[in-house]
Amino acid sequence: MKSKPVIGIVCCRKDIQGQPGQAVHDKYINSIAGFGGAPILLPEQLVGSESFSSVFKVLDGVLLTGSYSNVAPHRYNALHEEKLTDETRDNLSFSLLDYAVKNNMPVLGICRGLQEMNVYFGGTLYPDLFVNPDFIEKHTEDEGAIADEQYAPAHAMHIKEGGILAEFGEAYDINSLHKQAIKELAPELRIEGQAPDGLIEAMSNPKYDFMLGVQWHPEWKPKENALSTFLFNKFIEKSYGYQQRKSA
Repeated sequence: MKSKPVIGIVCCRKDIQGQPGQAVHDKYINSIAGFGGAPILLPEQLVGSESFSSVFKVLDGVLLTGSYSNVAPHRYNALHEEKLTDETRDNLSFSLLDYAVKNNMPVLGICRGLQEMNVYFGGTLYPDLFVNPDFIEKHTEDEGAIADEQYAPAHAMHIKEGGILAEFGEAYDINSLHKQAIKELAPELRIEGQAPDGLIEAMSNPKYDFMLGVQWHPEWKPKENALSTFLFNKFIEKSYGYQQRKSA
């Protein structure tokens, strides 16, 4: 029987009934399980522990999720004040990226995950699109709307030739729920897709077998969305290939 690839999903620090905890939304876990992966949750306590390397060796892929928190400004030499930080999440994600880079392990980054990947490789971020006049598309959700409306397609994305997404097609409508975004793309990354106003919606690192970040949220009802289905199928396929190479 074909073994399911083990996908590590980063946890975020959460306040749970007044006590600190580690958590991941079900939509990310369900997306991995629903497309044939075996999801395991990775708490920040792994970083620096004796079990760090042994746990990471079990993984066949890494999912860097979206989050309400933002990458700490000092990570990309920014000076603005950022109230919504989670440096334990930063430490965990950057440690996972270190391991993935050294081992050519597949990585899929979503929203904050894309931003982490760009910063990790040397890029910068816009701290607040709401006050940036350069972008005319709707890049944030109506927080008062129901979830189906928040995650509905908000604008088009034009897909670049020669990348991972080019196998899917030339354009697609995507949702948009984010305050921050890529400003300067890290030198070794390539643009996979852009909004009509020029905002980078997807990028990848061509040095590796599968290292892709997307700014939108494919984890929302992914089996009802052709591009989301493509993304998760491709990620699980590449993770299974990594598993086979690792065990050869």
